[in-house]
Amino acid sequence: MTTELAPPIHLPKNYTEVLYWKLSPHRKLLVVLNVVGLALMGLSLPLFFAWMRLWHSEIVSLKINILQTGVLFIAVVITIVLHELFHGLALRAYGAQPKYGVIWQEMMFYATAAGHAFRRNAYIVIALAPLVGLSLVGMGLLVFSLPGWLAWIIVICAALNVGSAIGDLWLVRVTLGYPTSAYIVDEKDGLRVFMPVVES
Repeated sequence: MTTELAPPIHLPKNYTEVLYWKLSPHRKLLVVLNVVGLALMGLSLPLFFAWMRLWHSEIVSLKINILQTGVLFIAVVITIVLHELFHGLALRAYGAQPKYGVIWQEMMFYATAAGHAFRRNAYIVIALAPLVGLSLVGMGLLVFSLPGWLAWIIVICAALNVGSAIGDLWLVRVTLGYPTSAYIVDEKDGLRVFMPVVES
């Protein structure tokens, strides 16, 4: 379905919009994705724990006092911010100027460069940057000598980041339905897909 939005920049000539997809109107899908995101977090938690145990075999149980619980809360907030900053870094790497914000109604945080067209594969890199990048950062931090409570906080935040990437993974799924010649325009809670005009 076409839209009345402004033509994107960096879009080659003879391309036309073939999809404008937004997540927010799909309430049931939003609920399903949140549930799947929690499941992904639960599945990744033992994986990060196993990685932690490779370097900290003495750490077994989770022991966090009240003060450290406050640190965990701050770390969760920082993880959410870093997730969007990693999107932003990837956007900048492809020549865009990212903008950050929150859609309060859906409690969705975003980093976007609305109006900037990216090649399909570039968009996939941007979408997956936090999932891959922050997972590697978390695993890298766990290699160092750390107090048990801090190692556990890193494990929890790394798993949270994986769960938070469910929306990104869904958009990648949508994007992979189009060939590499497609151009993608990121939106706050969705995307627009452009394909070459087929000459009749």
